[in-house]
Amino acid sequence: MKTKITAIILILTLTLSLVLSGCGENYIKNLSEGYSSKSIIETRDISPYTNDYSDFAVRLLKETFDGKENTLVSPLSVMLSLAMTSEGAEGETLKEFEELFGMSAEELRLFAYSYMYPKLNDPQLSIANSVWINNMEGLRVNEEFLQNNAQYHKADVFEAEFGGKTVEEINNWVNGKTDGMVEKIIDKLDKRSVMCLVNALLFDAKWAVPYNEHQIKEGEFVTEKGVTRKAEFLLNSEGVYLQDENATGFAKHYEGYGYAFVAMLPNEGVSVEEYVKTMSGEKLSALLENAEETTVYTAIPKFEYETDLSLKPALENMGMAKAFDMDKADFSRLGQVQNGNIWIGDVLHSTKISVTENGTKAGAATAQVLYGSGAILKEVFLDRPFVYMIMDMENNLPVFVGTVMSP
Repeated sequence: MKTKITAIILILTLTLSLVLSGCGENYIKNLSEGYSSKSIIETRDISPYTNDYSDFAVRLLKETFDGKENTLVSPLSVMLSLAMTSEGAEGETLKEFEELFGMSAEELRLFAYSYMYPKLNDPQLSIANSVWINNMEGLRVNEEFLQNNAQYHKADVFEAEFGGKTVEEINNWVNGKTDGMVEKIIDKLDKRSVMCLVNALLFDAKWAVPYNEHQIKEGEFVTEKGVTRKAEFLLNSEGVYLQDENATGFAKHYEGYGYAFVAMLPNEGVSVEEYVKTMSGEKLSALLENAEETTVYTAIPKFEYETDLSLKPALENMGMAKAFDMDKADFSRLGQVQNGNIWIGDVLHSTKISVTENGTKAGAATAQVLYGSGAILKEVFLDRPFVYMIMDMENNLPVFVGTVMSP
């Protein structure tokens, strides 16, 4: 007799940064007041880690670009999300996080804190983090993990009985924090899920020098396969010219000149895929440092698209393997499930961007789905052929015996 018996799978979802809105329902309890988010450390200079972060960003692009479709990832959202998770990692699993970003655990924490804290009131880039805890038996979340996330990552903490309504609240939260750019990050979150850490990011800025109506012209965009498509182009002259051995480009600033749209056009005969392969964090930093201040005439096509990705394969290829292994993952600093282990099942990433004559608006969300296995419950799903009996339990005798091959 074959019977499908599985250890319980407890799903933990660690997501992008958002702040809860419209969650006045009694089943959601805001625990944030119990965990201080006051600054107890000074922000640090993050410039020593710029190359490390840029290198991570380029490697993430390489792993997610397939050479065919539009690609958009927010390495900042992914990094800030994983930085929250690293607060719960230990041993070899923590070492994976450190090697992924080229920083020690303390440096990663300070990088996240020092980048986020000055931007809490940034009108162009908003970042938010939150931790959702399933109110369930068998789960114990370490107080230090929650305190560190509140303190260093500015995460709000919520407790709820997980289910469809919680999914709706989290998605509404993401939708609100990204101003509708990311409408949904989670499809389901049942009562077996144990935790959800959310990071949401929104960039919304107008051009420093906007386009006039006469600078918007219809033209043709030719794909690498030679297909011609109609597009509206934004024409102007900019003051920053970029060049390396394989491409030329420019930078167009947004209001305040704190952010810029940077574009690189591969040389004739060099595909985008080939150019991406040559990129590195060091080269990207050098490209910007060697920018030439001169007049460059530019054309940007108006565009808008969105992407939904699973980053698990990319992160595994980048060296984060143990964190996804149910036996080898060590998230003991995060908490415990009774008689079980916790590991990352998936990292979900959603993005959307819109570039128009007025400026650029982009949103991102990153959700880490963690699982826990243990002997808390057992499940038997009769979802394939099975044997059954009607038993006389007093005498342990089968009164009827049968099989179901198709119900």
